[in-house]
Amino acid sequence: MFESTQLLLRGSRETQDWARMTIRGRLRRRLFMAISRFDHHPAIRRKLSRLVVRKYTEATSPRPRAFSMAADYTTWQGLTDRTFSGRHLPPPAIPPHLPPEAEVTELFRRGKFVPSHDTSATFSFFAQWFTDSFLRTDRSDPCKNKSNHEIDLCQLYGISAEKTAMLREGNGGRMKSQLINGEEFPPNLFESNGAGGLDFASGFEELHPRGTMDVLLTGFPDDRKEKLFAVGLEYGNSTIGHVMMTTMFLREHNRVAGLLAAEYADDPGWNDDRLFETTRNVLIVELLKVVIEDYIGHIGPHYLHLELVPNAAADAKWNRSNWISIEFNLLYRWHSLAPDALGTGTDRIEPMQFLNNNQLILDHGIAALIEKCSQTRAGRMGLHNTPSFLVDRWSPDDPNPSVQERTTQLMRKSRLQTYNEYRKAFGLKPFTSYRQLTTNSALRKQLQAMYGSIDNLEWYVGLFAEAHPKDFMMGELMGIMVGYDAFTQALTNPLLAENIYNEKTFTPTGLRIVEGTHSLKQIFDRNSDPSQDMTVSFRC
Repeated sequence: MFESTQLLLRGSRETQDWARMTIRGRLRRRLFMAISRFDHHPAIRRKLSRLVVRKYTEATSPRPRAFSMAADYTTWQGLTDRTFSGRHLPPPAIPPHLPPEAEVTELFRRGKFVPSHDTSATFSFFAQWFTDSFLRTDRSDPCKNKSNHEIDLCQLYGISAEKTAMLREGNGGRMKSQLINGEEFPPNLFESNGAGGLDFASGFEELHPRGTMDVLLTGFPDDRKEKLFAVGLEYGNSTIGHVMMTTMFLREHNRVAGLLAAEYADDPGWNDDRLFETTRNVLIVELLKVVIEDYIGHIGPHYLHLELVPNAAADAKWNRSNWISIEFNLLYRWHSLAPDALGTGTDRIEPMQFLNNNQLILDHGIAALIEKCSQTRAGRMGLHNTPSFLVDRWSPDDPNPSVQERTTQLMRKSRLQTYNEYRKAFGLKPFTSYRQLTTNSALRKQLQAMYGSIDNLEWYVGLFAEAHPKDFMMGELMGIMVGYDAFTQALTNPLLAENIYNEKTFTPTGLRIVEGTHSLKQIFDRNSDPSQDMTVSFRC
């Protein structure tokens, strides 16, 4: 506080403005900290959770949005066809002069690794696994998506009824699985074709398009491909994080299905379909609980203990059909969270080792790997902190753009308005100087040289350039935008509605499981060897 006060007494107007914001932020945190001391009382914790939800969900206008990627103006198709991604703001009438895409991509390249304050690699793996289920850009048309627009655990169940049927066992409400060294995993996706190659395993021929899988697996040896599992999404094997998360939710599904099958064994109405559907209901809300109370709980200040409040959207003006926006798709490209490696010394796991490499999980075991992830610090959110394996292509002659290049391309093709325009749209004052954006003088000079006036600064670049206190994961604008889209799309889930969130939907046993779930660690603990006291934490 003393440092900020000194800045108010001396320095430029812009510096003073930044200092005032810092003071307001600290005062706001102190207020929340004072309130949170009483959040062990259920009624107070629930009221506090509602206040936080209201703060973010009312930050901007509610859905339906007037614009989508279908057209630059309001159209019926743009209001109804959800294969086109939504958008918060229309394209700018006069596009500002922008630096080349290659220069923008370089803004993200990591020099020296900057660790986060308290975020683990487990968080970064979960974030990717979670968002990959609904942020599904159509690679053939950047204006469109292949999303269900719901938090529906399609990582496990697939994106359609046909794919779900391929993954079901057909008995006792269970999902197909296999035992490897006494532990349960999804079944194998590929099998030998007898001619030295690999084909989709029987029953999974139509699970994922072969062409898509070929692109995703380019550059990886066949011995890795033959260990891939049959899971709901085509990139569900892309990292060890994806596989660990999906495997644990698979085990939880079959565990819950087993409990319900035993409980209703004498009731002829409880056939395989009813057991499966009821178990899926339970698992989806378990995921919602983990997302709100553990995952989003970590994104916010550590002293705020959020609670999932069923039916919170009942009378809210933001209770509208879910529709993923292009901005939400882009702002969630948290590549800077990725560490350079997992662990240190002889146990160090390099990035190429945890890509499409299920053998690593089988060799080390999930307990040891999730422990390593939970003890490895993720990167700090911001520019100049994305690892080279996400910025560079696989090889100099690779025609496919890198992960960060694809993000820059999507940003430009989306023709978004500037950083300041989005600040105004979400109830914040626009910045008049780069000094208000960041305290990093070298970065200020670099951005000014690239964009000139801060009014020309691209939204996506500004999000990651914005300074934030060490105990916050991200800057103010990104935090508000994440909170708005996350809450308005998670809390409108139909399973949380007043007439659905009850024992009839979940059974008494299922409801107890749902209401007793608050963290990812519980999912892992329930489905692991009880003697393994593993660390599973978003906080490092």
